[in-house]
Amino acid sequence: MKQLVLLVIFVAVGTTLSGCVSTGPAQSAVSAGEAEKITEELTQLSSPWGKVPLTKNTDHLKRIWADDFSYIMPDGTVYDKRAFLDFDDNNTYTSSGNTAFKVRVYSKNFAVTTGDMSTAGKDKDGKPFSKKSRFTNVWVRKSGKWQVVAGHASWLE
Repeated sequence: MKQLVLLVIFVAVGTTLSGCVSTGPAQSAVSAGEAEKITEELTQLSSPWGKVPLTKNTDHLKRIWADDFSYIMPDGTVYDKRAFLDFDDNNTYTSSGNTAFKVRVYSKNFAVTTGDMSTAGKDKDGKPFSKKSRFTNVWVRKSGKWQVVAGHASWLE
């Protein structure tokens, strides 16, 4: 009798869990054409972000970061939109940009981007540096505009 009860519990739990586990790639709720359009748009919006250390164009960031934006830096520091925009970086950059950029579209209003960001230059003391990080950004379309609501970066080197 105990074996029958255990078998029933095992089958019930297994059936329940099998409905929760994803075995394939994420399914988008948009057509392939719409997903391609969103991918192009988010790629175009992300490219200038990767160049901000060079261009110092924070106006672009003000537009693409939501008011409730939150970002976790590689050292664990959490910045909101205002704190990130007020961050004073004393480094001088000679190169900056995104590579290995990917977009995953989940719906017409939700997507996740990932990639690597490489920077090089000199620190405030004139010492050369080269850094590489990997990032994840969460995008939501609000009132017809794509905005980043959250992100995270980790050092690779």
